[in-house]
Amino acid sequence: MSALITHTHTHAPTPTAAPGSTSRAGGHRQALVRRAVALATCLGLGVAGCATTGSASSSAQLTARKAIPASATRTGAGGANTAQVVAAANAFLATLSDEQKDAVLYDFDDAVKKTGWSNFPTPVVERNGLKLGDLTDEQEAAALKVMEAALSKKGYEELVEIRKADDYLASLSDTGDTGATPTAVPSATPTALPSGTPTGTPPSGGPGGGGGGANFGSEWYYISFFGTPSGTGEFTVQYGGHHAAYNITYAGSSVTMSPTLTAVEPMEFNWEDLYYAPLEDKRTSTIGAIQSLTADELTAAEIDGSFDDLYLGPGNDGPFPEQPEGVLVSSLTKKQQAKVTAMLKAWVDDLDEKAAARILAKYVSEYDETYIGWSGGTTLDNDQTYVRLDGPSAWIEFSNQPGASTDGIHQHTIFRDETSDYGWE
Repeated sequence: MSALITHTHTHAPTPTAAPGSTSRAGGHRQALVRRAVALATCLGLGVAGCATTGSASSSAQLTARKAIPASATRTGAGGANTAQVVAAANAFLATLSDEQKDAVLYDFDDAVKKTGWSNFPTPVVERNGLKLGDLTDEQEAAALKVMEAALSKKGYEELVEIRKADDYLASLSDTGDTGATPTAVPSATPTALPSGTPTGTPPSGGPGGGGGGANFGSEWYYISFFGTPSGTGEFTVQYGGHHAAYNITYAGSSVTMSPTLTAVEPMEFNWEDLYYAPLEDKRTSTIGAIQSLTADELTAAEIDGSFDDLYLGPGNDGPFPEQPEGVLVSSLTKKQQAKVTAMLKAWVDDLDEKAAARILAKYVSEYDETYIGWSGGTTLDNDQTYVRLDGPSAWIEFSNQPGASTDGIHQHTIFRDETSDYGWE
């Protein structure tokens, strides 16, 4: 096909608390409240499940981390299946009209890359590119093939399940159905996940435990490209909606998925006669890692401050805390370190397998500078539980919150790489 020219879009867009405890020592500083303007907008639109994206932290952490030395690696670990992703991207672009191509292609350094993703539904935060619900079946299938190429089998199934969770929320009525988790559920996800998801208009609902929102559902996900997909040049695939946002950047044989947001409410649900548990690997491995610490290690690992959401979530790209908090992973036993590695794998393994293995090896090699910590609680059923992994490269946050549209736990997670957020310098 002929060369595609991108353009610049101008869219507006000393703690002694026991595990599971929510107590705070007097010296701990309360977190910053969620962004009031966005929340007011959410409530004004009557959008349910509109958990906030404001970061929470003590003010002492707001200074920038020391500059990365010039000798540090500023490219990826290699192993990316860039050719397959480019082929899928070009196949998708070939299904589009010129007007649609113009809408989906951006300059690589367009500023809207950093503002066009969120856990707020549209139109609270405008997304970039094309809405999947506006595409034909052929176009939507081709768009999802891009993500299927970029992600591992596990990672793509999680993407499908997150979209299903939004369909589930959209289906909840405003008559008091809170979508409580069934008392008995299977122990595994469906053996065959559907390749596509419904694109019907979801029903509306109000905030709180009264159902879904008017802008929830699998049709409210978007795809865009920053830079022309190429085997040599740098380009980003941005895909996302309410509870998922992927920023996957390629540069030759290297790939980074920083930042990536994955979230869900509720943790488990039945939909169309199938059982789903999105993020199950992430929550079980995270809780397993933090609960592997001894009582003394847990005391030392408690992070100063309380958190109502992600610290470096949507709308807050940094700076990273200057001083990592928690316990040093290299000081833990081999068994404990293996649990930390399992936690890392739950995020890194969302990428295509070969690149994921190389990136994971890099992160494990940095355990002498990597810390794991917690705040609020360390149990899965505590809606205050917050766990963080902070290394010279890897950054993971896992945040439990009270349910917004159901009476179940509402979870947000973020993965970042300090050396490759939105690409490499």
